[in-house]
Amino acid sequence: MTAWKRNFDDKDDSMTQNPKRSRITFDVSPELRRRIKMAADQQDLSIGEYLGRILQSVVPQEAEMTRTVRPVTRKTLDAFLRISQEIMQERKERPFSDSAEIIHEMREERSRELDQL
Repeated sequence: MTAWKRNFDDKDDSMTQNPKRSRITFDVSPELRRRIKMAADQQDLSIGEYLGRILQSVVPQEAEMTRTVRPVTRKTLDAFLRISQEIMQERKERPFSDSAEIIHEMREERSRELDQL
């Protein structure tokens, strides 16, 4: 077993050079992994450094990712109404039960069962 000692005082610039990092894991084919490894080796980088550089250049900054809100179109409203009518027909015109009421009833039932213990 190897023990590592690390000094975390203000003079330790290794923490500023390598800020807190997160791990992302995903599966790739063996062929793609081999190609990534070869490309990383050609640039004298680890796979993590190589992929990090690619992602840094491809993934937009947060400021660029502002979501544009599109107005609801008549087509969307018509589709929503059609789906709503289909659901009501399947349920024989019975609306869905209120979820808050269902939760309240289940809590009461549980309380009764616990009182019987």
